[in-house]
Amino acid sequence: MRMFAVSLAIVASATLYAQPAPFHRGDLVRVRPAANGSDATTALVLRVVAVPGDRIRIGDATLYVNDVPVSGFSHEFLTRVAQVPERTPQVVPVGHCFVMGEQRTNQDISEYWGQHSELRLERAQ
Repeated sequence: MRMFAVSLAIVASATLYAQPAPFHRGDLVRVRPAANGSDATTALVLRVVAVPGDRIRIGDATLYVNDVPVSGFSHEFLTRVAQVPERTPQVVPVGHCFVMGEQRTNQDISEYWGQHSELRLERAQ
């Protein structure tokens, strides 16, 4: 009777498992400060509006993602977003999300929108 030795090798990539879980439209996030502190950051809770590959456009003070209107933001906020088109990508690049946030408390208005690397986003709790 012959015996065979079988060896099994399992190769795992640490970088694969170190990647953050992907974000989805509607997720609530915060932007982590950049290592050099030069990029914008906000303590405001933001909503992921678009994920990699999504198409964004603003028309008639309505935000569209993949030609579907997005609700939940005031007409005034969307009008201001439309006035600064360079801050809104037409297509969200791989590894990034487009986020927006609006908070109105006691007449204090905080607004934020922009594109950020998924690595700089953390889930809000």
